Amino acid sequence: MATVFRPRAALWTAIALSAVLVLAAIAGWVLLPAEIRDLFTGVQLGTLVFFVLVMVALMLGIGLSSVRVGEDGLLVRNGVRVHRVGWDEIEGFRLTPDDPWASVVLTDDPGTRPLMALQRVDGARARAAVAVLEELRLSHRPGR
Repeated sequence: MATVFRPRAALWTAIALSAVLVLAAIAGWVLLPAEIRDLFTGVQLGTLVFFVLVMVALMLGIGLSSVRVGEDGLLVRNGVRVHRVGWDEIEGFRLTPDDPWASVVLTDDPGTRPLMALQRVDGARARAAVAVLEELRLSHRPGR
């Protein structure tokens, strides 16, 4: 079974804000007087729905980010982008008090890749995950 790290605070925030946004859009529409609602065209209504869905997708994309640990390395999902990082490409991990999320330090340029699933706001949980990743990195070094 693979180890998977996910953000906690970002996920709950994304869920809550998405629910508020959808409910506010529905309430705003329902509370408009009928004569005002009748002035909207199908395209205008579709545009409103489209933008609400885009905002929900962006929030949930960050909240559903993950780092999956495997024998070959990491599978990092940051929003909608997925990256594979082999153990041989990893020099270390970084999570300083100034970083919004952890980063994997790569052996080549660009040098680092964000791990949005390990967010500083999650506190000790994120620091513990970075420590586990560092332990795993050391255990996958050649000659061990």
